[in-house]
Amino acid sequence: MEISLLAKILLGLVVLNLLVWPLKSKWVENHLELFLLIVGAAAVTISGMWSKEFIYDALNSPVNVAFIVLVVSIIFNYYSRYIFRVLFVLFRFFEPKYSFAILVFLLGITSSVFSVTVAALILAEVLQVVNLEREQTVKVTVYACYAIGLGAVLLPLAEPLGLVIYKELAAGPHQADFFFVLKHFFWWIMPAISLMALAAGYTVRNANAQVELHIREDKEDTRSMLRRTWHIYLFVAALTLISTGLRPFADATIARLSGKILFWANSVSVIIDNATLAAIEITPDVTIPNLMYMVIGLAAFGSMLIQGNLPNIVAAEKLGIKSREWARVAVPTGLVLMSGYFVALWIVL
Repeated sequence: MEISLLAKILLGLVVLNLLVWPLKSKWVENHLELFLLIVGAAAVTISGMWSKEFIYDALNSPVNVAFIVLVVSIIFNYYSRYIFRVLFVLFRFFEPKYSFAILVFLLGITSSVFSVTVAALILAEVLQVVNLEREQTVKVTVYACYAIGLGAVLLPLAEPLGLVIYKELAAGPHQADFFFVLKHFFWWIMPAISLMALAAGYTVRNANAQVELHIREDKEDTRSMLRRTWHIYLFVAALTLISTGLRPFADATIARLSGKILFWANSVSVIIDNATLAAIEITPDVTIPNLMYMVIGLAAFGSMLIQGNLPNIVAAEKLGIKSREWARVAVPTGLVLMSGYFVALWIVL
């Protein structure tokens, strides 16, 4: 879809606002989902993308995620005593640094089979019953969400990015099957998941005397669970607005770039859904080297800001992590991770 120069400028300002205000304004930080909804609606208006079908999709697309959040919250709320007995074994037999490393690694490698929402909720529930300092909690959450976001792309089950790759390449010369991404990206993704697991373990290395698992006797009230579910619904609806509204801008600015440049250009996945970018960038005749640069950039950059990836939103909402807290840890982590990836890809490919 072609857009005018004025629309490109206005959408560029939308991108700038999405990056700046969550880190600068206390009100935006405390009402992030409302801010994203307002800015997303502005982007859709500028792009001229409003339609009955789109409104229906924007209202309907968050339902599955919100439903999963509610169901898993209810299960943990009423059956945590039994669920955490399994975790007690892990934390009883290993020091916290090993326990957290194992937990983050397992969440990362299984996120492509189970929902990333479930993985993020499990992480948040564990951190709520483990007595860590606030800074340690934020760091472990960020590292785990990086691992979850990276691992989810390996199969077209748990995360839309993997499904888009599978659909776009199934009929072309690649003849992509169900395990296409797993075969091509496993050895690229696993080291990063392992690195995030090690980082989580290192973060709690001195927590031996302070870590204390306990069964939560107080039950969360229904109103609190419904409020969190509503917030997640608003977040996902806002991301739908933002991704749709900014799609013409992305199509006009980054879709025709080479793989190496796209790798860094895909940093916009911190505000635009990575599946939307994948649908714009990936074509049936894409080369494997360019696909490597595209997909790794899309899978990893999203965790740099809360609004960049679904597991970030779910975990941050559950644990009350604010935008600035998240960015202080996630941005340097992402830059180091992506620089390492870029150098490795440049050498190997």
